[in-house]
Order: sequence, then C-alpha cells, then structure tokens
Amino acid sequence: MLEIAAIVAAECALLVAVAILREPKLLILAVVVGLPVEYFGTQTLSTLGESGVAGAIRALLNPGKLAMLATICVVVVRERHTPARLIPNSSAVLPILLLLTLTILGIAWSDSLKPSNAALILPMYVAFVFTAPTLIEDRRDVERIVGTFLVVCIGLSLIAIAQRLFGIFNWRAVLIQSDGYSYRSNATFADPNHLARYMALCISLAVGLILATGPRRTTVYLAAPLLAVTALGILVTASRSGWAMVIFCTAIVVFAAPIARYTKVKLATAAGTALGLLIVLLLVQGGENAQRVSSLASPVTALGQRDFLIRVGWQEFIDNPLIGVGTGNYQHALITTYRSLIPDWAEVTLSHTSMVSILAEWGILGLAMFLFIMARLAVVAVSCYRRSSTRYIRLITAWLGAGLLGIVLHSQSEGRLFDDPYLYLLIAILVAIETGPKFAMRPATEPAGNDRTPAIAETAATLERPAVAPGPAVARVAAEDGEA
Repeated sequence: MLEIAAIVAAECALLVAVAILREPKLLILAVVVGLPVEYFGTQTLSTLGESGVAGAIRALLNPGKLAMLATICVVVVRERHTPARLIPNSSAVLPILLLLTLTILGIAWSDSLKPSNAALILPMYVAFVFTAPTLIEDRRDVERIVGTFLVVCIGLSLIAIAQRLFGIFNWRAVLIQSDGYSYRSNATFADPNHLARYMALCISLAVGLILATGPRRTTVYLAAPLLAVTALGILVTASRSGWAMVIFCTAIVVFAAPIARYTKVKLATAAGTALGLLIVLLLVQGGENAQRVSSLASPVTALGQRDFLIRVGWQEFIDNPLIGVGTGNYQHALITTYRSLIPDWAEVTLSHTSMVSILAEWGILGLAMFLFIMARLAVVAVSCYRRSSTRYIRLITAWLGAGLLGIVLHSQSEGRLFDDPYLYLLIAILVAIETGPKFAMRPATEPAGNDRTPAIAETAATLERPAVAPGPAVARVAAEDGEA
C-alpha cells in the first residue's frame, strides 16, 4: 500500500499545485501520473460493475481520468469567450468525431442496450483531445510531459520488480502462475500486458531521446536509468505482446530518428544480435518466461483462450455483416446467442482482439471507420514529422506515430483499443504539435531536407550580412535543438 499511497500523494500534490499556482498546464502532468493507477477501479469492479452510472463512477476512480475531466472543465472555463479555440484545426478532428458518432449509434441497435464504461467515457476522451492541445503550447510543455512519462515508468518498473522478486504488493490473485508462487507483475495496472504496453512506449521514447539529443539532463538522469530498470521491469510482466511491442516501437523510433543512416544500420545490427543472444540465454535458462517465449512458435498456443473468442466474434460478424451486433454487445451476444460455441473450460468471455471486436460490434461500417481513422492519423503524423523544424520535435512526432501504431497492434492480442486512455493522450499531444503556432513548423511548400540545410533565400540574406558571433540566446536555442 505504500506504493499506492506515494502515487496518490504525488497526484494530489499536482492537483493542489494547479489550484495554488493557477497553472492549468500541470493538469496534463497529473493525467500522465494518474492513468496507471487502475487499482481502485479494479478493486471496486464487483460492487460498481462495468456499465451504467455506477460503472462510470468506477471508471473515474482512476486519478488520471479524473484529471482528464478536470482538464476539460478548466479549459472550457478559460476559453468561454473564445469557444472556437475548443475545436482544433486538425485533420484528426473528423475521425475522432466519427468514432464517437458510431459508438453512440451502435448502442441503439445492441441487444443489451446497456452502454459499457468504454462507451460512457468515450465523450470525455474526445473532449480531452479537443481541449488538451490548448495547454500544450510549446516545446517546454512537451519536455515536461516527456519527463513525467519517464519518471512514472521508472517508478512502475521498481514496483513490478518488487512484486516479482520480493512478493510486495501482489494485489491480484489471478496473476499467480501455475507454479503457485511466480507472479506476473502488473504494478498499479489491472493487467500486466497493459503495464508492458506502457513500458514499451517509454523504452522507445528513452532510446530516441538518447540518440537524438545526446547527453543532457533528461537523458542522463531519466532516459538512461529507465532503460536499465525497465529492461528488467518488462521482463517480469511475462507479456509476450509487450516484448514484441518494445521491438516494434523502438525499431520505428530508431528508423525515424534524426541521426545518420549508417548509425541506424549499426544500431539495428547490434540490437538484433543482442536480442538473439538474449532469447537463446532465456531459453537455456528455462522457467515460465522461457515457456512463454517458446510458445510464440505455435500460433495456437500463443493465442491461448483467444482462439475461440476469435471464432465467436467472426460468427457474430457473419450473421450481422453490415452494422454488427452493436456497441459493447460482443460479450452479451457471446454468453446468450452464441453460448453453444463456448468451450466448457472457458473462463474468459471478453474479446482480446480489437479487430474482432470492431467487426463483431460494428461490421463493415466499423471496419471502414477504423481504416479511415488510421489513414488520417498517419497523414497527421507524417505531415508533422516532415514539417518539423527541430530535431527534438521531429523525434517526438516519430515516437507518437510509433506509439499509436504500437497500441493498435498490441490491441490485437490484448484488446483495449478505443477504450485505452493513452491512445487519446498521444493523439492530443500530436494535435498540439500539428496546430501549435510555437512549434516552428516549416511552410508546407518548403522541402524538409536536412536540419542543417537552410533555405536559399535565408542563405543569400546571410551572405549579405557581416559575420557576427551569435548571441547567448541564439546559442542556447541551437544547443537545445542539437544544432550547435
């Protein structure tokens, strides 16, 4: 309980700081700190349920989601005289609104007619995407968010290691392995796979920061220690999908990082060799983690209980191909109409594959919406990356794109896609970079090129000016961007 008390105390301190210092930007940091604390919502599941007003209250027991709601309220009050600022001029607005519309309409044709927590809280997520960018105005705001991500990940990794090695804070009995003592570490997350998802995002971010920005305070005191601690932290989650997401997201960030190509090749070669050796050593050592790695060779074994869930979801889609069975109705249809397809030994009835959920609940209409959302977000990410004028913002944009794609792919094994709050947090940061006037975006007509290559007009103007040493302010900005 000391770990929970420390996190809650930090969250409360941020909220008090917002009130005392009157700095709403701290609310974004409160969101990052509070979202991993799924302890309270999980512990009250049996009493408050997953739907209705009680389910919505249970969802808001997560401090990060409560901070999201506070962010929306504060921004709406601040911008009450300029409501147009609440609708960002972003290409991500239309797909997000389309998702919200389809979710609400899908409730109308579902058999249960009981909206789940995911449907009830989705309007808050959408409102957060609209309002949070007004509090992320410049690079310093992004740096604070990035630093908070890294600090929280280090803390979660330490808790996860303590859970596995010392038996501290083992608060979910369902995570005890078949040997009776091994524990799949989940820290403050309800699911160890979702903890591994968060760690994968932070590991790829730390690697990108070290490559693109060099030895600075963030990399020396946060990014480098994170890699050392979280490497063991993600191992004790025993999450195969999380391990795969680390490799995937880190590879994208390294590929897109603003560094020399030969450096990328050397890093890829060294990382591939190290990964191969690690897998060999893990298999030779044996144990629970070795069994989980070796099970990846067999798709059926890797799916575990998910194979029959996929078959049922596909049957629901075949029977309702156009609009599906309705929002949140996958589980209800499975235990009623399609109960005969469930094996006697099955203990899980929730879909663990987001694409199956989309097809089963929304049919072809939902598939078209999903592809449209992915395409628009890809356009936003690529556009921001190519137009970024600084190495740091280019790196963050690459990380956001890798993180969004990683969440989508990870959800095909562990579910939680459109109900994942981190999906909307990353989208909000991306929208802020796309629409923020202080992020120094290049004009759309100017080629991206190399960061060190100036425009022709700027070069001509420079040649006409006498050579003068740059002032301290210019030198500081250049050093921050890695251009000095």
